[in-house]
Amino acid sequence: MEPARRPGERDLYCRALIAGGFLASYALLSSPSQHALLNVEGVIALSFLALLYARGASESLRENRADVLRPALAMAIVAAVISLAFAPILRSPFLYDDYTHITDASRHTWSVAARQFGPVAGRGLFFRPFGFFLYWLNYLWARANPAWWHVSSVLLHLACCFLTYVLCRELRLSRPASLAGAFLLGLNGVSAETVAWIDARFDLMTTLLILSSLIFVCRYASTAKYGWLAGALAAGACAILSKESGFCLPFLIASLGMFHDRKDWNRFLQAAGFAGVLAIALFAYRWWALGGIGGYGDAAGEASILNVNVLHTLDALFVREWAILFFPFNWSAPASPILRAALAATPLLLAVCAWKAAPAHRPFIGCLLFVIAAGLPVQHLLLLSPALSGSRALYLGSVGWALLWAVVLDSMAPKPRIVVACLLLLLEGSILEHNLTVWRATAELAQSVCADFGRVAAGIQGPIIVGGLPDARMGAVFLKNGFPQCVEMNSGVPADRIQVRDSGAADFIWSGTHGGIEKAN
Repeated sequence: MEPARRPGERDLYCRALIAGGFLASYALLSSPSQHALLNVEGVIALSFLALLYARGASESLRENRADVLRPALAMAIVAAVISLAFAPILRSPFLYDDYTHITDASRHTWSVAARQFGPVAGRGLFFRPFGFFLYWLNYLWARANPAWWHVSSVLLHLACCFLTYVLCRELRLSRPASLAGAFLLGLNGVSAETVAWIDARFDLMTTLLILSSLIFVCRYASTAKYGWLAGALAAGACAILSKESGFCLPFLIASLGMFHDRKDWNRFLQAAGFAGVLAIALFAYRWWALGGIGGYGDAAGEASILNVNVLHTLDALFVREWAILFFPFNWSAPASPILRAALAATPLLLAVCAWKAAPAHRPFIGCLLFVIAAGLPVQHLLLLSPALSGSRALYLGSVGWALLWAVVLDSMAPKPRIVVACLLLLLEGSILEHNLTVWRATAELAQSVCADFGRVAAGIQGPIIVGGLPDARMGAVFLKNGFPQCVEMNSGVPADRIQVRDSGAADFIWSGTHGGIEKAN
């Protein structure tokens, strides 16, 4: 039985389909402005969410418990498909900050790792002592072999997918819906930057630890055993000390209470309260260690997170974030006509899904709150462009997006659920491969540029100044950071002979026309 149609649904369908028409014209015929494209994607995403809520109910209208696949088989399928999707990046070289951090890791010892937990000299940018400790442990077996580093990134990503499946099951979703959630997290296009760029593993590690913490909280809510709560707080502390996005943990815990009966809410709120106290204590610890709030700075040298603009924050959390999660497509890279046609048809798929689904309101709202909460610590970084540069900031939020789809699919009848899930997975997998192509090509080009320049630098005596190196290429980080170490690894020329400048006199400069480094006039 389909849910009754509610007032305003027709208007929502019309808005979504009109916006879908614009998206189709952009995908097939023209190249719109960045603002117009993201606005259209945002309208489609928000209209879809509004339709799902309008079509939903206070309680689930269906019981989908056709748990055919055993968990071990389900996880084996997830591992095989996602590993195949990311297999091409195993041949990719290092890129950008990879060269710097891996060179630094080669000099670490146990005492250096311990000092990471103490104060930094001057005012530091980031305080990620546990994250860098795990980075160093990874170096101990991967060394300077990019293939092994990529293997570890894929394994971390797979672990996040497995834990998403477990979290879905803890939230009482069926196995098929939980499997779909794990798949969609694994194949979402925003994971391209997070997995393909080795230095983005901080997001992978933090997400893995936060998922572990959330699963422990669910166990605590079900059993009232404080051992689970202690485990949740320990994993949460490690997440916060791996990357700043972990500070959203108290809000994530609170959002999961929406999936459970009211009798369990007190335990979720209690866990959120303990996590809040932990976050405050670790924030004070971070402030002491960095000598301030830290983080990226603006042109004036002030911390960018302090430049609060209410309109920008609202746009980031309630429009841009949803637009990119539902359309994680790198528009700056050329795509096949078939993929562009699939993108043009996506609004129609979402409309059909909204027509067939009837998600229960409380879990649905819990998913929305999860995504918004995950974006709070990084809201100043979420005004992304259609090239998706910086999309790693959305990786934790993509867990909430995957949970949302699991809730939606769990509310559908078996046949439409299978059709919609298969189409979604095919679309997301195609978008992911499109995005990964850019990262593979950019890493190979950067390696080639460094090797070529090394051969030139080998014949020059003394220090060399290089200027104007590009920061990104089609949304992927490129040459500006880690260039001296890149040259050393790929040619043997010592990194300390090479200086990089953004402006001023230089011996060599980047030529955008020729796509290489040339001697300055």
